[in-house]
Amino acid sequence: MKKTTIALLGMLCSSSVFAELKVDDGYMRAVPPGQMMSAAFMQLTNTSDKTVELVGGASEDVKSIEVHNHKKVDDVMKMYRVPSLTIEPGQSVTLQPGGLHIMFIGLKKMIKAGDQFKFDLSFKDGSTQAIELPIKSIVN
Repeated sequence: MKKTTIALLGMLCSSSVFAELKVDDGYMRAVPPGQMMSAAFMQLTNTSDKTVELVGGASEDVKSIEVHNHKKVDDVMKMYRVPSLTIEPGQSVTLQPGGLHIMFIGLKKMIKAGDQFKFDLSFKDGSTQAIELPIKSIVN
């Protein structure tokens, strides 16, 4: 799989904020026409010396981007929003089907396998990181 290292540079209250997340094996799920939600999966590694708190994301092509997880409640898997995902320096977090993932709610355009989807990851400190993921068809 293609590995990408993306540096994060943001401005917050006129001071620079810098962190680095390495994104490996990332992809977004293709969805059928009319489906308004999708999910993205990847491995995120904090290569900086500061703790990073992922709170969601943003894109002009979707209403909302949130961090979600799954939990078994009364023998039923339920999905719920995670307010923030903390990644300590040097640590990795795997976002995968059935676990932590990035949820795209209210897609404003059709997404299909083979395309790319650009969006920003958003962090608790107000900074963002632009990433682009391939869209893959998932066969069950």
